[in-house]
Amino acid sequence: MEVSWLYLIPLLPLLGAAVNGLVGRFLPKAWLYAVALLVVLLSFCIGLFAWFEVARLPGESAQLRQLVYTWFSVGSLRVDLGLTFDRLSGTLVLVVTGVGFLIHLYSVGYMDEDPAYWRYFAYLNLFVSMMLLLVLADNLVAMFVGWEGVGLCSYLLVGFWYDDETKAYAGRKAFIVNRIGDFGFLIGIFVLYFYTGQVGFQALKVAPLSLGVASAAAALLFVGATGKSAQLPLYVWLPDAMAGPTPVSALIHAATMVTAGVYMVARLSFLYVQAPGVMAVVATIGILTALLGAVIGTAQMDIKRVLAYSTVSQLGYMFVGVGVGAFAAGTAHLITHSFFKACLFLGSGAVIHGLHGEQDLSRMGGLRRAGLKHTAATFFVATVAITGVLPISGFFSKDEILAQALNTRAFDFLTVLPDPGSPRLSFLGPTIYLVGTLTALITSFYMWRCYLLAFEGEYRGPAEVHPHEAPWVMTLPVWILAALSVVGALIVLPGHDLRFTWEHFTEGLFARTRGGAPAERLPELVAFGIALVVAWAGFATAWSLYAPGRALEGDERIARVSPGLRKALAASLYVDALYDRLVVKPLWATARTLWRVVDATLIDGLLVNGTAQAVASVGSVLRRFQNGDVQRYAAVTAVGVLILVYVFLVRG
Repeated sequence: MEVSWLYLIPLLPLLGAAVNGLVGRFLPKAWLYAVALLVVLLSFCIGLFAWFEVARLPGESAQLRQLVYTWFSVGSLRVDLGLTFDRLSGTLVLVVTGVGFLIHLYSVGYMDEDPAYWRYFAYLNLFVSMMLLLVLADNLVAMFVGWEGVGLCSYLLVGFWYDDETKAYAGRKAFIVNRIGDFGFLIGIFVLYFYTGQVGFQALKVAPLSLGVASAAAALLFVGATGKSAQLPLYVWLPDAMAGPTPVSALIHAATMVTAGVYMVARLSFLYVQAPGVMAVVATIGILTALLGAVIGTAQMDIKRVLAYSTVSQLGYMFVGVGVGAFAAGTAHLITHSFFKACLFLGSGAVIHGLHGEQDLSRMGGLRRAGLKHTAATFFVATVAITGVLPISGFFSKDEILAQALNTRAFDFLTVLPDPGSPRLSFLGPTIYLVGTLTALITSFYMWRCYLLAFEGEYRGPAEVHPHEAPWVMTLPVWILAALSVVGALIVLPGHDLRFTWEHFTEGLFARTRGGAPAERLPELVAFGIALVVAWAGFATAWSLYAPGRALEGDERIARVSPGLRKALAASLYVDALYDRLVVKPLWATARTLWRVVDATLIDGLLVNGTAQAVASVGSVLRRFQNGDVQRYAAVTAVGVLILVYVFLVRG
């Protein structure tokens, strides 16, 4: 169904960014806040109207489309700025604008005293606009513009306090690591266009692709996803990105930008099901990232870094979902995660605000009784959601992914080696389920550890700091997100017969894997029972070590058992140090050599300056013969004549 107003959804936040960025410093604060919030709220309202329009349309026609204009046309390549609002992109629009509006509202209180508040809100509006373009784009090139746009905004917002070198470095790190992944994304677009001549999703969906081309394109596009969505080996930027303002962490690094890779794989499900080997790689990298992030999170003492590694881990679960062909389950976890993780990050921001900048869990404790009752309650609800202790949103979405991984047949026909007689990869699904269940146990442990260290027991901070609750403009969004974390369970309930669930809503939207219908290796009730036992076991373990009154004794007991491992986990397994030694320092040494030897010595020294010096030397010699002395000219002429006479007469 063609419409003429879809472009307003990404355009309004873009206009807000332009107004706030160009004249924001001259506007009264109230006006700037009104512009920043109103443009996002209007985009949400338009998106909600469009969502209801799509929800009542049947089957394949359940989408709204608009061709805004033809961007460029070169030879056979024509790229339109076209937008498509269907049940997947439409729901993501509501998440981006809805959660985005709440974070904008929270930022009014959090950033009110910052002198560059106008620049902050300009960046925030720009990010929302670019994310909406990424979600709504109907072709890979337009998606790539939004993809790069959110990467730019990540750099600007993470390094917002650029006068602090640590924060500026974190912004540069996020930008560079994302560019590494984006290079693979760009080459993947080139591969698809070279073999199909198309970049639009609808055209690519029906284009014939060989296994090799589909696998190469899917793998290269996934390289981009590993950077944007912080998967192995390009996850290292996300923990450091916590250097930015806390609302930035909630918006970019929990609810929206980092999920762009998951959305891209789901949007291109028709491509990935044609490359089952790549899907196996996606699922494997996802589960390894989930495990690594969870393990490192157990030893972090910075409240925001705990949540950062939790985000890395939960993104791994999402990639497991799309990797095993459970695209509905993977995207459902994307939605629920945006609610409870944004709630957790904003809750941590309220803690930092109430403790005047303190982020160290060892200097917190007892905050629930010390004045942060609202923050403690919402943090508790979000912790329940992410750990799955009770059957609310995170329980159903995460454990549905694990159940789908256990029962998948997507890898049953794949072999370990090219030889058809080699072992098959049918073991991969159950293995992912086992590792994912272990990761869920660790997730429950470190999240309850974080809650207990921050909010229970006795206050361990400085006596001169009196914890206090955040103002209502910061508390209200956190309560709304906590409520969404509970209500979100309704859309991810298992069972296709429930018409209001995400699985039913997205029926026919995603491609099916070649392995056929899932097997039932474990009864559904048994799987859910195991999930509940695992979640409660994680809570029980955390309680046994960090119960009120024991404070930091749990960490000390763990350190006594394995001091080396504890130190390594606290240092994030030295991955950054390893990258620094294997990648960063060799690149710096190579760049320095190229500068001093190739550039300064060979190019500048020999080719540029050397040529000039040679010409100058020859000129200085010849200049001696052109000094205006007539007698010298006559003498030189005479000598020349004698030489010619000698050559032609005497020698001849």
